[in-house]
Amino acid sequence: MTRTERSAYPRAVLRDRSLSRSGLEKGFRKEGGGAHNWGRLDDELEHEFAALDDENLELEEEAMAASASSADSEKAPPLSPNSSMTEAEIEAAKQFRKNAFKKGQVDLAAIARTSNAVSTSPPKVTPASASAASDTASNASA
Repeated sequence: MTRTERSAYPRAVLRDRSLSRSGLEKGFRKEGGGAHNWGRLDDELEHEFAALDDENLELEEEAMAASASSADSEKAPPLSPNSSMTEAEIEAAKQFRKNAFKKGQVDLAAIARTSNAVSTSPPKVTPASASAASDTASNASA
């Protein structure tokens, strides 16, 4: 059966008559307003007001979250892990960790309590003295 024979069937003829060849159907209504007569102005107003309501709701949620986070930060200030230990305590903790496995029993809680002594994050910075800087400068010039 060729293409021409198929197009002669009554069903094919009816289908061709019912469809618009331009692609636009007569039953599709655009209802007047908006750009190029698409949509209605009432619908456009509803969309604008809904967008404003959503924006206001988001701003309120952000303000509540910010106030909640600021309240949390006031309750518990961040502690520096190395600020509470003196040099003597750090040396004692290092010595304890060095000898911890030599004993018969391993106390994991005690080892955990001494973790500040061997922590390298953030790196410990020792202040350079002015005399050390001047010694380095004089050695470089010599």
